[in-house]
Amino acid sequence: MNNQQQVGTVPKWAANWESRAKLIAAIGYIFGVISLTNLPYVMAAYVLSVIVFVVMKIPITLLLQRYLIITPFLLLMTVPLLWQQETGSVIFAMLILLKAFTSMTIITIVLESQSLDQLVNGLAGFRIPLKLITILVLSYRYVFMFLEDIDRMLTAAKSRFFRGGINVGKLRVYGQLTAGLLVRAIERSDNMYKAMASRGFDGQLQFSPPKRMTSKDIIKTVLAISIITIIIVIERSSFFS
Repeated sequence: MNNQQQVGTVPKWAANWESRAKLIAAIGYIFGVISLTNLPYVMAAYVLSVIVFVVMKIPITLLLQRYLIITPFLLLMTVPLLWQQETGSVIFAMLILLKAFTSMTIITIVLESQSLDQLVNGLAGFRIPLKLITILVLSYRYVFMFLEDIDRMLTAAKSRFFRGGINVGKLRVYGQLTAGLLVRAIERSDNMYKAMASRGFDGQLQFSPPKRMTSKDIIKTVLAISIITIIIVIERSSFFS
């Protein structure tokens, strides 16, 4: 299911949420979660984000896939802490995991509850340099093409009875596959630029102005920020009591 199809299944109140207001709410919530220091309150913030995710009718499998992307990096940070087998280290590791998963949940909600056009128009509405937005859009598109090339290359290798592992011979194969992938990526980027230049591309995409922010958009944004603010206040109050 592509992004456009996914947006069609999202509730109307979420799909119509103006992009800039939604981004402000997401950024505020994420920074609020990062500021939390006690595990129960971070857990509460995470559970709330998952509830919103489910309410928006976004497939949970998509969220799990996003978790898998960041899990290797999280393990690199948390495994040494868990290895110490100290209560403080384990709690700190859990905080890192929960904060990362909460942030990824919020980011997925933002990405999957609106089209790419709505998102980039919202970014343009924040007066972000258009060239930077252009780079982000092209990178977003090129990542999926890059992953398709990797998948085809692995399929071709498996069809030739290649099996993964680590030894001198297989490392040589990995090097050849990586070199071939880089060459193909360079050729594709060159062909893509020529195709875009032939259609009048001047190094900067054109974006439509974002739609007007309504009182309903502001209410939804204030509500999201208020929720994480209440959690922060309760945590601080319990800390000083």
